[in-house]
Amino acid sequence: MKAKIAAPMLAAWALALCACGERQQEPARTQAPAATPATFDFAAWVGANADCNGDYVADVQQADFGRRLREAGVSVSADSLIGEVGVGGGTLTPGRPIRLHGLPVRRIDYDFGSGATFAVVVDASAEQARAAIGAAPLPEIYREYYRLGVATAPPSEDVPMPDIRFVRPGEQQGTQELGCAAFDM
Repeated sequence: MKAKIAAPMLAAWALALCACGERQQEPARTQAPAATPATFDFAAWVGANADCNGDYVADVQQADFGRRLREAGVSVSADSLIGEVGVGGGTLTPGRPIRLHGLPVRRIDYDFGSGATFAVVVDASAEQARAAIGAAPLPEIYREYYRLGVATAPPSEDVPMPDIRFVRPGEQQGTQELGCAAFDM
């Protein structure tokens, strides 16, 4: 007898559950939070440009790029022409420690005009800096300015001097410069 009573009660209970499940409540109407601009990752930007994978020339010519750098805690040298189109250069100094290929970064020197150079000054020995990018002696065509580095592509008739990732001694003892050099040919 218990089974005969229990079966109808279970069926009624199941129908009640189904009915409740079908009723959908209207979602609460809330205002979505305002989108916040992505935080500028200065260390990633430095790494991309030092490895010849960025476009720092276009970046520094943007009108609001100086603001983005300052918001990231980066000091910009007085001679930097950030936000201006044309030949330029300058020095950027991180406000907090960053690393490039595991090496501590002191500053970034950049220039562009006829060619472009993005040089990251790191605390390192020559051996550490060479190992960081796998530098080897460069072909003779580069030797006026660069001895060690890695070409980003093989030379061709159209591009006799492809961009290079380079390493060279820094101006201060215990420093090296790692970076990217592009050539106008």
